[in-house]
Amino acid sequence: MGEGIRTPRNSATGGTIHGPDSSERAVFATLALVTQLWAVPATAEIDIKEPWIHGVEGEAALQVQAVAPGTWILRQSKRSHFEAPFLYLLAGKERALLLDSGAEPVAGQELPLRTTVDGLLADWAREQQLETLPLTVAHSHAHLDHRFGDGQFADRAETIVVGHEAPQVAAFFGLKTWPDAQAEFDLGDRKLTVIAIPGHEAAHIAIYDPATLSLLSGDSLYPGLLTVRDRSAYVASIDRLKKFARKNEIRQVLGAHVEMSSKAGVLYPLGSTLQPAEHALELDPRVIGQVASMVAEHGDFVGEVASDEFALMQVREDPEKDSLRDESDSIHGMLGVGSETIYLSHLPMFHAPHNYQLIFEASLPALDADHLRLLYAQAKDIVTVVPTERWVLPEVIKPGAKFKADIYAGHFERGGTRVRSNVPVTVARIVHFRRFEAAAAPDPTLWLAFGRGNERFLAHRIEGAPDFDQIVQVEAGLSPATQLSLKTAGALARGVDTPHGKVRRVIYTETGDLKDAVEVDGPGEAEAVVEPKVVEPEVVEPAVVEPEVVEPKVAEPEVVEPPAVVELKAVGESAPAVVTDMLSADGVEREKDVVEQAESE
Repeated sequence: MGEGIRTPRNSATGGTIHGPDSSERAVFATLALVTQLWAVPATAEIDIKEPWIHGVEGEAALQVQAVAPGTWILRQSKRSHFEAPFLYLLAGKERALLLDSGAEPVAGQELPLRTTVDGLLADWAREQQLETLPLTVAHSHAHLDHRFGDGQFADRAETIVVGHEAPQVAAFFGLKTWPDAQAEFDLGDRKLTVIAIPGHEAAHIAIYDPATLSLLSGDSLYPGLLTVRDRSAYVASIDRLKKFARKNEIRQVLGAHVEMSSKAGVLYPLGSTLQPAEHALELDPRVIGQVASMVAEHGDFVGEVASDEFALMQVREDPEKDSLRDESDSIHGMLGVGSETIYLSHLPMFHAPHNYQLIFEASLPALDADHLRLLYAQAKDIVTVVPTERWVLPEVIKPGAKFKADIYAGHFERGGTRVRSNVPVTVARIVHFRRFEAAAAPDPTLWLAFGRGNERFLAHRIEGAPDFDQIVQVEAGLSPATQLSLKTAGALARGVDTPHGKVRRVIYTETGDLKDAVEVDGPGEAEAVVEPKVVEPEVVEPAVVEPEVVEPKVAEPEVVEPPAVVELKAVGESAPAVVTDMLSADGVEREKDVVEQAESE
């Protein structure tokens, strides 16, 4: 019907089939056009003309932009509330919908939401020659920064404020089988689709507007830190959005916040009240698939996992349901790799508290970093890094976290030699952090890819017993993939081809610690396996330091050390600068100087 009336032709002869006369054809054409216009509503482009307010002194508490006919986006100032939520007002011929009502402003400020909405809808009613325009106030979800302004509409005529709990939301919109059902909400010549998407919060919904081909996604999807409180629900919700997007055209995803800067992968610090160089509000709909892939790839992820346009973080709120509450502190040994950027990889087992695969970029003081790089480049043995204190792994390892560790030439539990002590270590960026899931089966074809500059690595993705831990160095820059499945099943050997090129070096392979999923009655049993081995090097140390006569001999290695450091710089003297550049360019470390960096750029 989209091509109008065609004159039929005889397929056998090519001649025109005689039908109605010209006047009848004109009537049919008119009816067809009317039917076409009725069946396919016109769409309008979302047009955001002005930059958004972002925390500058003296700016208004509420900014309004008319972005399409009957469509307004409102933003609350960061000087009013650091969350600076976006609110959406949509109007049809019969009613209007306000999605979210803002956050509580700081003391001494007001949020003029009611007067703003009344003015916009009065103008719309006048333009559309409408006598009245009922209003529904609903919420993307129940968090307080999205419903503070509800009370302003309590006495407004012909206005419904929808409850914020899941049963109330489902009942109002007619979502009969929460959270799997969808429902229509008709504004009058403008039918919206309501989709339940719990995971960030239990009553979360998304709104699809076919008039602008926009998906209003609340806090479930926006350019910023996406916090996941119920992982299984969130995974299912993102999958529903992915399926919906396959069947319905979406031009842009519009969320409730912006926390990402205009620099790829750089988040503003939480609580920022000034964001002068923000990411755009709109996200390409392909980001739905990216989030779906990321949550599938990382499984029961811990800490933040980041992309250019968003980051994901699990928030474990219910201690009664969170198995992390049972975890004990421990010593967590790590493998050190890299002669440019330094990466630390946790040495895992399948029993708690060591049942995590963790890889992160680490920042060390220059002299210590050079020593570790030299040991790695010499390739005589592995390098292990051992924290000097006991702690619970997921409680400590976060971007920007700091701890002290000893560096060993060799495996710290298998005869390695301690070469540096009490080294300050900073978590610069988490590459991969995931807790092993009990029901998972091993997949010897899965690998994680990471690295920077001229050094690229593959780490086997560990799943379930029996499995193996392996990290290899490969040729640089041949594939952008961060996770891949190889045709080769099992540990890799030097010279094997991968999508990243040939394996140049096998750094570490371990099978013994990952043969079985050990069941432990309590934390003490697990510690008995680890602690004696960690303490062994400490017993040797007093013998070296105690005799006063031997002191000159202890000092002798210190004389040799500077040439070793110089030798490293001769090989790659820009190494310390590479680390500095990595930290500032990557941007996942959430330091407070991000704002100054953004302003200077």
